[in-house]
Amino acid sequence: MNSMLFDKKLGIIGGGQLGKMLLAECNKLSITTHVIDFNDKSPCKNLCSKFSYGDLNDYDTIVNFGSNCDIITFEIEHINVDALDTLVKMGKKVYPKPDTLRTIQDKNQQKKFFNNNNIPTSCFKYFRSLDDLNLSLNDDEVKFPCVWKKTKFGYDGYGVKILKSPSDIEDLPDCEMIIEDFIPFDKELSVIVSRNPSGEVKCYKTVEMEFNKESNQVEYVISPANISERVDLIAQDLAVKLSKSLDCIGLLAVEMFLVDDKILVNEVAPRPHNSGHFSIEACESSQFQQHIRSVFNLKLGDTHHLGTAIMLNLVGSEGYKGKVYYENLDNVFNCEFAHLHLYGKKETRPNRKMGHVTIICDKFEDSYERAKHLKKTIKVKSI
Repeated sequence: MNSMLFDKKLGIIGGGQLGKMLLAECNKLSITTHVIDFNDKSPCKNLCSKFSYGDLNDYDTIVNFGSNCDIITFEIEHINVDALDTLVKMGKKVYPKPDTLRTIQDKNQQKKFFNNNNIPTSCFKYFRSLDDLNLSLNDDEVKFPCVWKKTKFGYDGYGVKILKSPSDIEDLPDCEMIIEDFIPFDKELSVIVSRNPSGEVKCYKTVEMEFNKESNQVEYVISPANISERVDLIAQDLAVKLSKSLDCIGLLAVEMFLVDDKILVNEVAPRPHNSGHFSIEACESSQFQQHIRSVFNLKLGDTHHLGTAIMLNLVGSEGYKGKVYYENLDNVFNCEFAHLHLYGKKETRPNRKMGHVTIICDKFEDSYERAKHLKKTIKVKSI
């Protein structure tokens, strides 16, 4: 390995919990890191070599930030892609590539990409506005139930809604959108795949996600998923195909539906992902280490699982907003094989991700029962 690699400055766009966990890996290797975030109280602020505060969608802000870095990556999709194009023209290495992000940022373009590359996915229709959608209703082109998604700026369940009847449309914002067929799936799955500029590709085993029905957020991640080896391999093969088709350098999280032993791709994210947090304790190489290896074009790490893992998200409780207070947090330390991660966010609000716990056990049932107990007893409130 060429030690000069680590003389390069790594710029990370976005300073949330994903950036914080990326920095933990960077700091092990003494990599010089610059982080920019829209939040002046970012969890990354005191963990990086240099922190900048600014608008991630402002062209000049991103160009100025990236011009002082050698390699640029990101932990959030909602950034100015034209600025990334300019940085590439300036000779900077931007991973994932701007064109990869451009396709994924817009859910309409993302779904078109799936269809054009023979990636199995649900049927969908694009609508420019609510007026267009209502005209389609009059022509009986939309069948209920269905899934509404904003084409841009959706995140953590925001911008996604199941429409059970035409009356549900009344509360939707007027924006560009897609309407997808509702899929009565058996399980929701995810695969994290990594790829470096040399073309090396590695997958983590498929995991299973359980969602909160109210917030549409991931509540538990079960690793590995309780599926057949055949389905696991199909899911991993699809993830590899997508990574190569998108020419994605770095991590790609691929969310999928399992329907009668068939896989449909739901959507993808070109960054570390909530469904991969288990890998910090449960795998030889975490998703965050793998992303750093990828963007520095190093040999990818071993993704072997060390045991059964359950990851549960700690999110802000309903009815609480303000300075955070964790109720019964000491229960984690009374739970054998439980690993706590708090993201350093000072303020809570309903459904805001504030931390997670990963439990490692030999048996799935043991991990699951412990996770359920912690989820029931730990509350994220405000003072």
